[in-house]
Amino acid sequence: MNQEKVKRILLGQIWEYLDGEITKEEYETMAEPFYSQYCHLIVETSFYKIFSEAIPDCCIINVDEPGNEIEKERDFRKILTETYFRLKEVL
Repeated sequence: MNQEKVKRILLGQIWEYLDGEITKEEYETMAEPFYSQYCHLIVETSFYKIFSEAIPDCCIINVDEPGNEIEKERDFRKILTETYFRLKEVL
């Protein structure tokens, strides 16, 4: 696994959610262990900074915490959409 492959996989996982292929819960289940295992390969990059500032907290708040599911889904999608486009710019 190399830095570019890690970035592309993380971006692809976000796209799978945005494209409706997976749920937010499936996204978290897939992304969290992958990110934990390979984040050391991208730690000194802009990609890492953007991803790590947005995605982990987004998953905790909008997947793991209780609350209004409609609002959580809307907020989750908004954050992942914004993050996806920011990550594409630095890829």
